[in-house]
Amino acid sequence: MKAKPWNALVAATVVLVAGCSDRQPAGPLSSISADRQAAGPREIQGQIGPGALYSVSIPANWNGDLVVFAHGWMFPTDPVVLPDIGPFRDGIHARGYGLALSSYSENGFAVRDGVLRTRQVRNLFISNFGQPRRTYLSSGSMGAQVIMRLAQENPQHYDGVLPMCGPMGGSQMEIDYLMNVRVLFDFFYPGVIPGDAVHVPAGLDFGTDVVPAVLDAIFANPAPAFELAGVDQVDIHYAHFGELIESILTGLFFNTLPDFMGDLRERTHGHDYFDNTRVVYTGSGDDAALNAGVDRFAAAPDALEFLRHWYQPDGILTMPVLTVHTTRDPVVPRLHDAAFEAAVAAAGKSDLLVQRFIDVFGHCSEDWADDLTAFDDLRTWVETGLRPAP
Repeated sequence: MKAKPWNALVAATVVLVAGCSDRQPAGPLSSISADRQAAGPREIQGQIGPGALYSVSIPANWNGDLVVFAHGWMFPTDPVVLPDIGPFRDGIHARGYGLALSSYSENGFAVRDGVLRTRQVRNLFISNFGQPRRTYLSSGSMGAQVIMRLAQENPQHYDGVLPMCGPMGGSQMEIDYLMNVRVLFDFFYPGVIPGDAVHVPAGLDFGTDVVPAVLDAIFANPAPAFELAGVDQVDIHYAHFGELIESILTGLFFNTLPDFMGDLRERTHGHDYFDNTRVVYTGSGDDAALNAGVDRFAAAPDALEFLRHWYQPDGILTMPVLTVHTTRDPVVPRLHDAAFEAAVAAAGKSDLLVQRFIDVFGHCSEDWADDLTAFDDLRTWVETGLRPAP
C-alpha cells in the first residue's frame, strides 16, 4: 500500500501546526481450458469467506506465471476494500503475469486472516485460470508477515518472495519500536502527553491534544529529540530536523491511536503485549539515567505468544527472498532489516536473501517503478539462479 491516510495526516499536521460500484460474487468455480486461459485480459472479482473481497486477473499475453499480493495494515473502522495497487498491477500485467489479491475479511492487525485469505485467493486463481507455472508472493508493509508465513508453511506452492517495506524482524519488534518511541519521548519530555505507553486516555485526539504539545516541547528544547533518535532500540534515521519530527510524531500517532493499539489489545484478549522490564536501553547521552528513569511495563505471556505466532520469521528460507525498504522509514525502521539478515545468516540461508534499499524518507517508496525493478530482478533470480545485487 503506497498512499497511507495516517501518513498524510501526520505530515499535514506538522506543516499546519509547526509551519515548517458493487461487485457480485463470482459464480461456481471450475477449471478453465487452456484456450480460454489465453483469451485474456480477464478479471474476476467477488466475495469469499466472511466478507473478504478478491480479484484474480490475467493479461491478454499471460505468460502462465502468477503474482499473489498481500496488503498491509488498514484502519479497523474503515470498510473492507480491495487494496489500490494500480501502478504495480499495471506493471505486473504488462510483463505478462497474472495477479491475485484479497481484501481479507477484516482490517487492522489481520495477519492471521490475511494468511487464510491470501491462500484462498491463489486457489481461486487456479480454479478460474488453471495452475500457474510459477507463483511469486509480494506484499506491502504488514503483508510481509502474511507472505513470509505462507512461504514457510507451503513452500511447494511458491517460487520467490518480494516483501516491500515490511516488518521483517517480526510483529513483536514492530510493536516494541512504536511503544519505545512513546516511552522514550515520555522520558525525554515528561508530562507532555497524557497517560503513558500502555494507558492512553479515552478521547485523546492526536491532532489537537498530541501534535501541538509535542511540537511546542521539541521546538523549545530540540536536543532531547536528537538524543531520542539515537537510542539503539528505535534508531530513527532522518536527513533533516523536519524528518526527525515527523518520525517521532508517526510513532506517537500509532501509540495514541485507538484503532491501532485498541485493535491489537482486542486480539490479545485485553492483555498487555509490550514488555521492557529487561530492556537495557543504549545509545543515549546517559544510558544509566535513561534506564533508571524510563517507564517499565510487563506483558502477558499469551499476548507475546500471539505476536510470535503472527508472525516471527525464523530465517529458514527455502526460496529466493528480495526485500525492498526505504532508508528512512518512520513506521517500520531499519532495525527490522538487520534483525532479519541476522536470523537468515544464523540459519545458513544468506544465499537466498537480497536486501535492497531506496534512499528516501517515508513508509514504502512512492515510486512503484522501484518495486517493479525489484520484481524483475527476483524473477530473473528464480528463473536463472543468478542472485541479483542489493
